[in-house]
Amino acid sequence: MPQYLRARMIIETEGLTKKYGELTAVDGITMSIEKGELIGIIGPDGAGKTTFLRMLAGALEPTGGTLTVDGKTFRKNRLELKEEIGYLSQVSQAYGDLTVWENIEFFAKIRKVRNWETRGEDLLQFARLKRFKDRLADQLSGGMRQKLGVCCSVIHQPRILVLDEPTTGVDPVSRRELWMILATFLKESMTILVATPYLSEAERCNRVALFNQGKLLGFDPVSAITANAKVHVYEITTKNIRAAFDIVSTFSFVENVTILGDRIDFVTDDLSLDSAGSVIEAVRNRVDQKAMMSEIGASLDNVFASLIKS
Repeated sequence: MPQYLRARMIIETEGLTKKYGELTAVDGITMSIEKGELIGIIGPDGAGKTTFLRMLAGALEPTGGTLTVDGKTFRKNRLELKEEIGYLSQVSQAYGDLTVWENIEFFAKIRKVRNWETRGEDLLQFARLKRFKDRLADQLSGGMRQKLGVCCSVIHQPRILVLDEPTTGVDPVSRRELWMILATFLKESMTILVATPYLSEAERCNRVALFNQGKLLGFDPVSAITANAKVHVYEITTKNIRAAFDIVSTFSFVENVTILGDRIDFVTDDLSLDSAGSVIEAVRNRVDQKAMMSEIGASLDNVFASLIKS
């Protein structure tokens, strides 16, 4: 890699691996992440996402491969890198028997943050938690507690933020507020990696890493992933949705048949237009002569489901 490109990279892995006995949780991941990027990590349960993020945050030691953060390794520069990284695990780091403000104080002091009160006040104001500063963390809603967790993770102003499914089980309003917080951090050139079960959230990211069974299936912008998809998505409009759905579902090459209001979407990796034509022909002959079909762009959900299947 040319030196001018390498200078922009803040996280680099090569063949990164983690094994637990016979189980390979993360299998030879090679990845380069630029400064200031927002990276989405997606995959089914057990895909290796959490293990991968814990290694990037220095919370877990790899069993193989290399990991460098801004040209440094945890083996030689652990204390220095700990100051560069904020990490929020799936389980909230906030202590339930402490108030919001006491949590801020605790994490600031273990990070040895100077003048932490000003930083803490600003974070709570920004996260809309300031009026709850005297409330016990256990008495916060799930979304509020996650926002508190993010505040505690960045109290020391890290350059990298690692978040493991911060919006799981969080109400829509709090999810939106969390993403607004992340957008502000990006404006400050923070590099953010976020695992999410919501593909609509992954589409906000600069690039998305697709994980399955410990392997990296793809790592590109969503537009590139969907543009290069080896699947086709078709939409059928008809007045008799239920009967058309039953017919479409009988074709062996058709997958993920879904009713969406007044239309039916289905996915196929069969590249033959004749195959798709046979579907609409069957619907017209048996249900609705005026039924229409058109090909639409594949979504990230469509592509990921196809990659996992293969």
